[in-house]
Amino acid sequence: VSVALRAPARPGLYHVEVLLNASPSATLARASEPLPVIDPSSWGEPLLLVFVWHCHQGISMMPDGSFHGAWAFAYVYSSMFEPYFPGGPYALHALLLEKHPRVKFTENLSPSLLWQWAYAARFGYRAGSAYVAPNSTQIQAVEELMRRFARLASEGRVELLTSFFNHPIPGYVAEKFDWGLEAVAEQLAWGKALTSSVLNVTPKGAWIPEMFFSMKLVKPMSELGIEYTILDARYHLSAAKGEVGTPYEPYLLTGEGGAELKLLFRDTDLSDFVSFGVNPSTEEEAVALARRFVAFALARRLENPGARVVVVAADGENWLLGNRLKALFFDRVLGYVEECEPLLLTATAYEALSSIPVKRRLTWVPTTSWAGGDWVWTSRAENAQQWDMISKAGECYARIKRECRDPALRLAAGFALALALNSDVIHREYTMLQHTEAWYRQLEAICRLGAREAEKLLSNHLTPDLSSPRVLEDCAACQPTLWDYAPQLALAAAVAIVGALTLSIKRKRGRGA
Repeated sequence: VSVALRAPARPGLYHVEVLLNASPSATLARASEPLPVIDPSSWGEPLLLVFVWHCHQGISMMPDGSFHGAWAFAYVYSSMFEPYFPGGPYALHALLLEKHPRVKFTENLSPSLLWQWAYAARFGYRAGSAYVAPNSTQIQAVEELMRRFARLASEGRVELLTSFFNHPIPGYVAEKFDWGLEAVAEQLAWGKALTSSVLNVTPKGAWIPEMFFSMKLVKPMSELGIEYTILDARYHLSAAKGEVGTPYEPYLLTGEGGAELKLLFRDTDLSDFVSFGVNPSTEEEAVALARRFVAFALARRLENPGARVVVVAADGENWLLGNRLKALFFDRVLGYVEECEPLLLTATAYEALSSIPVKRRLTWVPTTSWAGGDWVWTSRAENAQQWDMISKAGECYARIKRECRDPALRLAAGFALALALNSDVIHREYTMLQHTEAWYRQLEAICRLGAREAEKLLSNHLTPDLSSPRVLEDCAACQPTLWDYAPQLALAAAVAIVGALTLSIKRKRGRGA
């Protein structure tokens, strides 16, 4: 059935509503679609649409160098979207940018994801009994994707953000533990250095994992040259203090000692629409959802005449999993956005901040996350065990930094703490207690046994920059236990027994002679 409708003469957000009766019963189905009506002559400057995609995988590795999950690699080359597109979610981002030349993205290829890509490119990787070599087609696909993103960045098509090294929960850790702020600040320095070296960029913005913010983060982020981050409109902006307006403009946040950080706030409803509201069962539904998304984006200016920028920020991979039609939705969204030019233009986050003057200042933003609190990472009994182990691991690391001077030993210990802080294995839906425990035990062993344990990581290139320095000055910051001496005691006992037996045999031979 085709129906022609005359658009209203007055601009505004309308809804087309339809009642459907397709059965013998009297039950009617109701459908509603948004219809933004715009007068281009009165629209003013283009509305900027900033897509921020958080592509991340905490390092899924155990202390022996084996991977317990290969998602960082499989999401590059696995055919998840056939027959529409080849490859996995990470490759899809680059492919769609190449297909839609007037679209721009802001991508956080998290340092933990980049580290795994760079590690595999140099050494391959081992998962269970399988070994994937650096010259395999899988790893070659990973290397090619890194080159594509670097090229897109050099062309201005994508802006690359950095982040904290192994996807910790920065605000939560900084607030909860005495050692927390120093530890996450160190991870940010590692993350920025890794992003710069792998992708040949100087990142101006940083993604805060889980959007778990704390005012304590402003100073270390600013000191490291981070100019801005992205937070949530519903949970951060709505409770902030200062000159609070709408989420559709940039802000300047002032922290301790006058440190400053520019903020963009994501449109929570539009971001959640992508993250949780797209699961089409047909191609027609995927296309309809794409039209609906772009209609809602345009409507932000109709509902807020002063709106300058709409930020959509979401995980770059998770929302795409499980339904190949989501990739079709993604493609159609970008096509409709291109059709809406010049009313709607995509821009990188830094381009938006550079073109829109900051008029409002904030003095305080609450400590919270995209989920409105910490419940996603604290609600299970296993989570309580994980945080207890992390607390002890952090205390071990603080002791090592206080009492041991050798940089290689401290580096190995810091890497172990970073691996223990991986939020991906603390999530209530993906809790992996054995990962947290393995890295806590490894750090505890370094604290007690020094170089002997640190070298286990260093020799396998398990450092933030994949280097393999040697420990030159041994140090045991924690008191060794009797069990730590067990190997030496066993060896001494074996030597004594062998010596006694040898002496006994000699005596017997002597008497026999």
